[in-house]
Amino acid sequence: MNRKVSISNIVRKVITTHPSLLDCIKLDIVNYSSLARLLVDEVRKVGGFKEVGVNAVKMGIIRFSEMLKAETSTDDVIRNILAETTVELQTDLKLITLRKEIMLARLKDFISVITQARFFQLTQGTRTFTLVISEDVGREVTKFFGREFIEDVINDQAAIILISPKDIISVPGVVSYITSLLSWHGINITQIISCYVDTILVLNRGDVLRAYDLIEGLIIHLREFKRSRSV
Repeated sequence: MNRKVSISNIVRKVITTHPSLLDCIKLDIVNYSSLARLLVDEVRKVGGFKEVGVNAVKMGIIRFSEMLKAETSTDDVIRNILAETTVELQTDLKLITLRKEIMLARLKDFISVITQARFFQLTQGTRTFTLVISEDVGREVTKFFGREFIEDVINDQAAIILISPKDIISVPGVVSYITSLLSWHGINITQIISCYVDTILVLNRGDVLRAYDLIEGLIIHLREFKRSRSV
């Protein structure tokens, strides 16, 4: 009995490392026998079992799928939030990463520099600060702090700004919905910044128009879908 419980726990652990499988199980479009054959070796390795049968893995998948289906889905809530989201685009940006101590020491004087910027975001890490700033002020930032205190500079960046309803703060999975869309199309995100109801995606300039079209197309589709359901 303990072994069966252990196998079920390991099956659950393995599946949760594959988000695409979670989605398929929730949608009930999985062949449990095929999935069990696919996962049996991974379950054996993760659980440290000498042998694991496909049927035992299949039972673990079935138990986990029943639990997932019993949970309240947030998909409709996520879709409604995105349907009410608007999108803005900022181009000609750069990322400048500074040592933490220099930013803290000169922050008061730095305010006069950033007030000139068309776009500015500041993020604090454990050892550094990263600025996303418009190119027109980027050179001034470099001069102000000195190159010796700059850890990294990434040029030719742009930002997609998603402005969502307040519900985005309490609903999990909204940002994941967007980032998964971009990932599927091979678009890398340089940085993600969350500011209240704004989600800022910083990308390479060469990718930003394609990413914008994908996100805007998704939002338009969700708005049309929402209208069709209310008719």
